[in-house]
Amino acid sequence: MTETLRAAVAGSAMAVATLTGLGGVGKTALAVHVAHALRDEFPDGQLYVDLRGADAAPGVDSGSALTGFLRALGVPESAVPDGLDQQTALYRSLLAGRRVLVFLDNARDTAQVRPLLPGAPGCAVLVTSRSRTITLPGARLVDVETMDERQALGLLDAMLGAERVAAERDAARELVAVCGGLPLAVRIAAARLASRPGRPMADLVARLRDERRRLDELRVADLGVEATFRLGYEALEPELARAFRMVSLCYMPSFCRGAAGALLGVGEEEAEQAVERLVDAGLMELHGEDRYRFHDLVRLFARRQCELRESAAERAAARLRFLDYVLATVITAIRRTKPHSVLPELLHRPDSAGKALPDEAAAHDWLVVAHSRLCDAAENALRHVPDEVDEATDQGTPGPSTPPGLRPVVDLLTAWSHLIAGTARHRDLEPLAELALRTARRHGDDRSAARALRLLGAPHYGTETYGRAEQALRESLHLAAGCGDLLVGAEGSHELAIVLMGTGRFATALEQLRLAYARFGALGGHDDRIRILSHMARAYVALGRRPAADTAIDEAVRQARSSGSTYTLAHVLYQAGCALLADGRAVAAAEQLREAQRLHGKARNPRWEALCWARLAYCELEQGRPGEAIRCADAALAAEGELGDAFCHALAMAARGRALLALGDLERSRAALRIAHRVMERRGALEAAEIAALLAKWRPRAPFHSPVLSAHG
Repeated sequence: MTETLRAAVAGSAMAVATLTGLGGVGKTALAVHVAHALRDEFPDGQLYVDLRGADAAPGVDSGSALTGFLRALGVPESAVPDGLDQQTALYRSLLAGRRVLVFLDNARDTAQVRPLLPGAPGCAVLVTSRSRTITLPGARLVDVETMDERQALGLLDAMLGAERVAAERDAARELVAVCGGLPLAVRIAAARLASRPGRPMADLVARLRDERRRLDELRVADLGVEATFRLGYEALEPELARAFRMVSLCYMPSFCRGAAGALLGVGEEEAEQAVERLVDAGLMELHGEDRYRFHDLVRLFARRQCELRESAAERAAARLRFLDYVLATVITAIRRTKPHSVLPELLHRPDSAGKALPDEAAAHDWLVVAHSRLCDAAENALRHVPDEVDEATDQGTPGPSTPPGLRPVVDLLTAWSHLIAGTARHRDLEPLAELALRTARRHGDDRSAARALRLLGAPHYGTETYGRAEQALRESLHLAAGCGDLLVGAEGSHELAIVLMGTGRFATALEQLRLAYARFGALGGHDDRIRILSHMARAYVALGRRPAADTAIDEAVRQARSSGSTYTLAHVLYQAGCALLADGRAVAAAEQLREAQRLHGKARNPRWEALCWARLAYCELEQGRPGEAIRCADAALAAEGELGDAFCHALAMAARGRALLALGDLERSRAALRIAHRVMERRGALEAAEIAALLAKWRPRAPFHSPVLSAHG
């Protein structure tokens, strides 16, 4: 950064560099450092003035600053002209032919700075300002950013001594993290620690963890982070100050203009104008295309001001508008990626249109980056569900104490879970579903409780144990029956059937599948019925009913091909392949699974693509090709990658272990099978017993015969 500024202001022509950034980020300190480094290049001296542009008051006017400069250049007070134009002309004539560095600190705007420019070759100007709107001819704009961890720890070392920092390295790292790398905050924290050399750094860190106390703790003598932010805040116009306060209610790390509009209760264009002005004022940051964010400490300051100025009702209304916007966006993503799904019609209906996602590709791109933001938004919404409610405003027939935000946030989790089904990211929803369940029970809302329980029990969403999944799903179905929730009644029956098949109870599973088939029929869920039909085929095979299985496979595949849904067709082909594999028809199974793998790969469904590869490995084993089986198993493991899907990983490892055994690689075979067995046993899956039996028969030189896994899941 120093070399960048040095290059910007050095040279024969007059050069100007403007340093902008958040209050407390160290603009002045950096400019002073550069000015000292450039003393030899400006032998005729340096001029400095604090223009106080960050103050709520008007600050130093250009005439007063020029008067000070002229006096510094040797002009007697009596000889200083009265008019600004005359002062500027004299100032520039005195600098002509000289090499002088002019340092204009804390500038407010262009009008304040322009008369103070030397206008002569050989001179240079350093300007610091919180505003990004200062535009000067030929100026180079330099954004001064917060420190990274290494830099912040270096500042601590300089102020406290490297030995003290090294002795409490973990506490030091957490300290600079909660300070957000803001140099002012780190300096204040270090000053407090320096005044108490015997106090552990961890004590201050513990106090700083409390967000409601953090700004109060970051204060020493007359220096404070909050006071620095207040300077910029109090300079805002009333409506812009309100926007600053209200958008802080967004608990996402960053947000778009649509989210800002929801919080402010205005359209996207008006919201964009407001947040762009906050960026220009140095109180907010750009974070990619149509993304904005607060520094963590600025957000805390803004929220504090919001609590002081806006009523609880105003804050609650803004949070509900924001939740409405987020839910609407997730529903749009479902409509783009699963256009035949009946789910959107069974959720809370938002008033907002949400974020525009024009097509399936846009929806997939949004899904890649939205996960952590949605988790933050849902957790915040649940944390702010009130304990007492005057009246219920949700759709449907909630009880008299149902808070207005509870059902929308539960439905946000419900909708989001469909978009991340079968991935490791679904585990991030588990604590949120548990929080939603506790909140729903506290308010006696059986509908929300049923939907939260279904999230906790859905087996193909990542639940590790079938026993826990079954318990949650049965309770969910019981509550749904009592409150008439058709969504849980249909989906819960389907998911319970999957659990029952995974534990070998195929006859009972078939009963649940038939129930789900009928319930989705009543809801108009044609594609859901097609998928259920393919699951029925697997149950029929396990029960020895081949004709019924073949009929179900043929009908499911036929309907899936005519549905126009790639997702439905890929799912049905996978289930058909599993059914045929379990029935000993490996060649036919491989044909279905290869097509399913291609479709899932094209649709960017890595978990299902990985499952297809794993099942193809078993097809190769059945045909006596262990080398090809290893290739398929490795492809499954590569596709599964960092998804963290334990079942898929175990399925592929079991196939790999069998193939290695067939090739005589006994040690690696046993290691792979043990990994698979641990996962399947913990899950309570039928496959665990088959792998255990294989391990029990393992002998160093025993001949290998490849049994087929039951292939459920």
